[in-house]
Amino acid sequence: MSEDRKKYILDKFDELAEKEGSSAKACKKIGINPAIMTGLKNGSYKGDSDRQFKFLAEYFELKDEAKKSFKNEDYIPTSISESVQGYIKNAQLKGGLVAIAGHAGIGKTRAIRKFKEDNDNSTIFITANPCLNTTKPVLKRICKELNISGVRSNYEMYDLILDKLRDGMVIIFDEAQHLSLKVIETLRGFSDYFNEKNQTLGIVFVGNQTTMDRFGGREDAVFAQIANRTIQKPVFQTSDIKREDIRLLYPNIEQNSMEEDFMLSVARSKEGIRGANNLYTNCYDNEDVSYEGLKNMAKHMKMMI
Repeated sequence: MSEDRKKYILDKFDELAEKEGSSAKACKKIGINPAIMTGLKNGSYKGDSDRQFKFLAEYFELKDEAKKSFKNEDYIPTSISESVQGYIKNAQLKGGLVAIAGHAGIGKTRAIRKFKEDNDNSTIFITANPCLNTTKPVLKRICKELNISGVRSNYEMYDLILDKLRDGMVIIFDEAQHLSLKVIETLRGFSDYFNEKNQTLGIVFVGNQTTMDRFGGREDAVFAQIANRTIQKPVFQTSDIKREDIRLLYPNIEQNSMEEDFMLSVARSKEGIRGANNLYTNCYDNEDVSYEGLKNMAKHMKMMI
C-alpha cells in the first residue's frame, strides 16, 4: 500500500476520532486495538502493517459506500416521537412512574435517544432484554451508569443507588416488556423514596402492549400498588402517524402525490415508520422512488400492508 494511501487512511481515522471524542472510542468502534493504532500512526508497529491498513481501509470504504444510501440518521420530530419526549419530560418534572406502550417501529426509541442526548446529565437510559430482566442484573446496570463498582448484594446496590441518584433525574427503560414484576416493584421503591422527600425521580417504562398490562391494564390485586403510582399510561399506534410526519421523514416526495399516499399507508400498517424507512431506502438505492417503484419493492420485500 502506498504511503499516500496510508496517510489518507490515518486522516480518516483522525476525523473519526474527533467525531467520537477520542482515539480510544474510534478504535472501539472500528474494532482495532488502540496500541496497534498508535504504532501505525507513529511508525513503530512491528507487525504486518499492510494487513492492518487494509483492515482500516475496508472499514472506511464500507462507511463511504453506506453514505450513498438514503438514511434518516438525524432525529426527525414526528408527532409520536415528540409526544414520547413530552411524557418523559413530564415524568422528570413530576416524578413517579410513566408507562408508554406502542407498536414496534413508530419512533419510540429514537425519541428516547434524543431525550438522553439533550438531558445527558439527568437521564439514565437502559434497554432491557431477556438477559437484563431480573432484579440483580438491572441493579448492576444502574450501578454501572452511576459509576458504582465492587458491590455484589442487591441490598447494598439498592442503598448505594439511592445515595447516587439526584432530585430531578429520570430513568428510562426501553423494551420494558422484558422486565419482571419484581424489578418494577424495586424501581417503584426508588421513586417513592424521592417522593417522600418532596423531590422527584421519574421512572419511565417504554415497550409494547405487554408493558401496559404490568401497570394496571389488568385487574389483579398484585398490580394495584403499581397502578396507583403510575401517573400516565399513553398508548401509541401506527394509525396515529400523520401525513405531516411522512413529509418530515421524506421531504423529496411530492406532497399529496400517490407516492406520499403509499408511504403513509406503509407507515400506518404493521410495518410502521421503520418499515417505511426500509422500503424507501431500498427504492432510493434502486434509483426508483416512483409509485410503481415503491409498490413493486414493497411486494418484493413481502411487506404486511
